[in-house]
This record gives sequence, C-alpha cells and structure tokens, in this order.
Amino acid sequence: MSEPDDIEVARDAYAQVQPLYTRLASEIRDILEVKLAAARLTPVSLTFRTKTPDSFVAKIGRKKYRNPLSQMIDLAGVRVVSAYESELAKITEIIEAVFDVQDRIDKARDLGVDRMGYNGKAYVVRLGARYAGGRYEGITDINCEIQVRTVLQDAWAIINHQLVYKNEESTPERLRRDLNNVASLLEIAQGIFDSVREKRNAYVSEIQLKENDQSAFLAQPLDFDTVMAYTRWKFPDLDASVNLTQMLLKDIDLKTYPTLQKLDAVVDHARAAVAAYQKENPDWFKTGTDFLTKSLGFVDPKFRAKHGFATRTRAAFDKFQNLIAR
Repeated sequence: MSEPDDIEVARDAYAQVQPLYTRLASEIRDILEVKLAAARLTPVSLTFRTKTPDSFVAKIGRKKYRNPLSQMIDLAGVRVVSAYESELAKITEIIEAVFDVQDRIDKARDLGVDRMGYNGKAYVVRLGARYAGGRYEGITDINCEIQVRTVLQDAWAIINHQLVYKNEESTPERLRRDLNNVASLLEIAQGIFDSVREKRNAYVSEIQLKENDQSAFLAQPLDFDTVMAYTRWKFPDLDASVNLTQMLLKDIDLKTYPTLQKLDAVVDHARAAVAAYQKENPDWFKTGTDFLTKSLGFVDPKFRAKHGFATRTRAAFDKFQNLIAR
C-alpha cells in the first residue's frame, strides 16, 4: 500500500476505529493496575496510548503493509515499567492469566548476543470472551501490545528513540560501539540493583527473625529497616511511617543511639509524658512513629532542637516534662 489515495483510505479507516483502541488500552491498563496491586506489585509506571493517525500512516510507509489494520499489533499499547528485573516474571504471569495472549515478543532474544540494544518483552493480547458486557462491546477481539520493561530498559528505549536509530544498520559505525557499551552497562547495573534488593530482603527477614529474642533484637544498630521493625514491634497496633522514620534518622544522633536498646529506653522513660500528650491531642498520634518521635522529643534536647516539631508539641514538652521517668 503506497499510493496516496490508498494511504488516505487507510488513515480514514483507522481514524474511525481509533476510539475502540483507546478504550481497549484504557481497560487493559485498569485491569493490570488492579491485578498488580492484588499481587503487591507496584510498578514505577503503568501507562497506555493509542497510535496517532500520522504515526499509523508513517508505519505503513516503513513496513509496506498491505492490510495495516490487521497487520499492526501496536495500535493500542500499554507499558508496565518495573524497578527490578526480578518482578518481570510475576508481571508476565499476571498478563498470561488475565488476557488471551496472541503472541510473545522477547526483543533481547531477537537481538542476539552481539547486536545493539537493551530491550524488554512484549505481549500481544486480547480481552477475549471472559470479558463480557456493554463496556467491552467492540473491543474484546482486537489486539493490544503490552510492553514490560525495567526502568533501565525504558531509559535505553527512550534515549535510543530520541537518537532516531531504529536499527543497528542505520547507526553510524563510529557511534555503534558507544551505544553497545551503554546497553551493556545498563544491563550490568540492573543486575546489581536486583542483587542489592535481594540482599536487603534477606536483611529485613533477618531482622524479623530476631523479634522473638528481645536481647538480640534490641542489640541491632539503628538504620531505616531496624527502626521500622522496632516501631511495629513496640506499637503492634499501629503502622510505621516511612516518611517520619526517614526524618527521624536524619535528625537523631546515631552515636547517642548506637542500638535499638538505647531507643527503647527513651520510649520507656517518656511513656507517661507521651500518654498525657496523646490524651490532650489524640489526632497527632496516628502511627507508631508519632509515638517514637515524640518520645525522643521529650527526652532528648538535641533531637528536640533539630526535629521539626509543631509549636503545640514543643509546648507539651515543657508542660509534661515532670512526667519523664528518671
């Protein structure tokens, strides 16, 4: 299909069905969002798009399609970007379970070991018969491409696209080596990120195992993971705040509090004063971290001076100071 009249006919035909592809991509994105959340997967981004008529026509010219509406698999597209490569298998399992997979595309495999690029995987899917009802009318039997990538794979794709090199043959030879090196470094970096994540998960598991041995648990040094675990351990009916824990660690003197035992002593000393302030101002005690930071505020003048306490809380430090255990 190359004649101008034929191209315009194809453009008009696509313009008429483009709303269907937009609905399809939106539905698939929403389904994935729910399923990923249920699996406790939080993607860095989850987006959808449909090919514009101009892009549709341009691809006809590049690929020489005879029947573009049936031959193009990416008129509707969804992209799932994950931080870690180890999560991609779980994402794939969900895609395979909830959609009718028409095709699987492994771009890294297709490139081979000596070709330029660093790409993720893609799946051509349909909603299929399991999705019935008015909202799915007209979109159950058309294709949507789901791209699954890590952040670094996505970065490579974005940069490579901006350089306008669609394939290795179109890339100037003097740049090919540099781009290959970048792709290799990104792949190595991804492996390191995944390794660090595995080590951190193992560390968190080790912290949790020590919770049954109070002495061993409280002997641990202060860091983000130990303080989060301590807060949940000390205040089991409350959540631990990520943001407040990060602020606490920024403001606390780790030389004064080398272990959780030192922190635990502060909480015990401030118990009566914190309880009195909580009774007066209960809305400011929503998380275990609220109790922890206010305990430090009552007992430790240096932490109190550095931390961003509200005026009302600073007044409470003076008002209930007599309740601090000595």
